[in-house]
Amino acid sequence: MLQTLDIDATEEESLILHKYLDVDQSGLVTLDEFLPWYAEAVDAAQQTAIGFQNLVKSRRTIHKFDATEVDDGVLRRALECAIAAPNRRGTEPWRFIKLGKETVGKVVELRKKMQKGEGSFESWTKVPHWIVVTYTRAPPDSGSDRKMQQREDFKSTCCAVQNFLLSMWSEGIGTKWTDGPIQRTPEFADICGVDLDKEKIAGVIWYGFAKGGLNKADKKLRIKGVEEVLDVLP
Repeated sequence: MLQTLDIDATEEESLILHKYLDVDQSGLVTLDEFLPWYAEAVDAAQQTAIGFQNLVKSRRTIHKFDATEVDDGVLRRALECAIAAPNRRGTEPWRFIKLGKETVGKVVELRKKMQKGEGSFESWTKVPHWIVVTYTRAPPDSGSDRKMQQREDFKSTCCAVQNFLLSMWSEGIGTKWTDGPIQRTPEFADICGVDLDKEKIAGVIWYGFAKGGLNKADKKLRIKGVEEVLDVLP
């Protein structure tokens, strides 16, 4: 029965389910015994799908954070989701570097040196947590496949970042994936322990509790709907 429904289950799980469904203990599971369980399982699957879809559609970029620290368990769960992202050839090109306050202070000093004055960067440095995201640089001797592999690794890293952001949001934590001129400098790479001969920086993720709560986040701006982005060919 489970094979017909394309459900993977061990022999032990199948026996437990059979025992649960065999209400009259006849040794056989009748249609009347099976259908209520199946309907309940389908409904649960649908609710799970709806919940996931709502999570994806509700996520926002957070611009203002409070100073509350986020437990490292939240970070580890987000990273578990991140590294589950699809990646061509199984290269797993990503790396995530958590910056402590001392390292963030060095980035602040670099910013002051490069861009005179206060500027908006000062407010960003008050974010409680920083994660630098990198991906592997294709070796120079990798031939004609080098550009393709680099492109695929960047795409995979973007998928990983999206998984990370969604996991954080699911636990009530706001994020902002950023890029900028400072992050593209050798000095920034040195501060973060990134060897630019071997890695590229995909950006920095700021994360923390949103000031005022996630419901205070800016509305997601999307102009186009599904019908405007979907083409169906015969």
